[in-house]
Amino acid sequence: MRDRVKSLKRILDVQRHMHSLEELKFARLKQQVSLCQSEQRALAEALSGEGALHGLFLDVTVRRLKSLQQEEARLAPEVEAQAKVVVEHGGRMRNSERLAAELAVEVRRVDEREELERLLEAGLAQKNASPEQDR
Repeated sequence: MRDRVKSLKRILDVQRHMHSLEELKFARLKQQVSLCQSEQRALAEALSGEGALHGLFLDVTVRRLKSLQQEEARLAPEVEAQAKVVVEHGGRMRNSERLAAELAVEVRRVDEREELERLLEAGLAQKNASPEQDR
């Protein structure tokens, strides 16, 4: 049973590590989307503003804005898929935690049972030994 505890702890550690990696991937994707959106806002403000060189970079700015919109559209399904993966890994991790807790309770019960048996045997051995010493 001790081997099961060790292997389940290793499994739980792996599940936690995988979950944190998936969360990190999700955070990076969200950060990329956020950067695209903030750059789009900045470019939109630049397009709406008036400056001396405004007309000179209009084509480049519009192309960059379209490129950012396409990038955001490409990232949106990836973010949704990664969110599902994070939820799935979270479920696996919680399941492993539950199994580890149940196994820990079972190990504790077995230990308590063995200790009780040892104490009962010691008490019976002492009780059986006492009358022989009194004779």
